[in-house]
Amino acid sequence: MLIKIIEYYEKRGVTLPQEEIDTISMLIKPLTFKKKEFLFKKNDTKTSAFYIVKGCVRVFIKDKNNKEYNRFFAFDDWWIGEYHQIINRLPSTTTAQALERTDVITISQEAFDIIFTQCPVFTKSTLNFYLSSYAKLLEKEEIKKTMTIEELYDDLIKNKPMILDRIPLYHIASYLGVKAESLSRVKKKFKD
Repeated sequence: MLIKIIEYYEKRGVTLPQEEIDTISMLIKPLTFKKKEFLFKKNDTKTSAFYIVKGCVRVFIKDKNNKEYNRFFAFDDWWIGEYHQIINRLPSTTTAQALERTDVITISQEAFDIIFTQCPVFTKSTLNFYLSSYAKLLEKEEIKKTMTIEELYDDLIKNKPMILDRIPLYHIASYLGVKAESLSRVKKKFKD
C-alpha cells in the first residue's frame, strides 16, 4: 500500500528519498472502515491522518442542536486529517465518517512525531498540500455563499461529478448549505 502514497507524491512532483520511504513504511498501518463507521469524531484527542486508497468519507461539523454540516467529501487518492490538531495534540474539531467501505493508510499521532523529525521532504510536501487544500476549502465556502442553488449544482456537475454519483442527496444539500427538497427540485430541472 505504501506505493500508493509514493505515487501520490510523485504525481505532484515530489520524489520521496528512500530513507524517508523506509521510515514511513514502518509507521503506516492499513485499515478498512465499514459504511457509516467513523474514522474520528469531534473532540477525539488521538486522531490520525488518513490516505484514502479506495472509498468515500465525509468530514462534517455539528451545531449546538446537533444539526450536521458537511464541510467536504474525500475520495480515492485523498488525504484527510486535522494536521494542526495532530501535531499539537489538540482535540479534533470535526468528525469523519465513511460513506462506503473505505480502505485507508493511517499515520497516528505518534508516527507523525517521528515522521516530522526524520522525513523533511514528506513533512514539507504534506504541509504544503494541506495548506493549499485548506485555502481552496475556504475559498469554496465563500463562493458558495454567493451562488444560487442552480449555480451550485451546475458547479458540481462540471467540477465534482463523483459527488453526485457517490453521495446521498441529503449530504450534498448539507454540503451546499441548502435544503434537500430544494436541491431535489434543481436536480429534476437539470434532468429535464
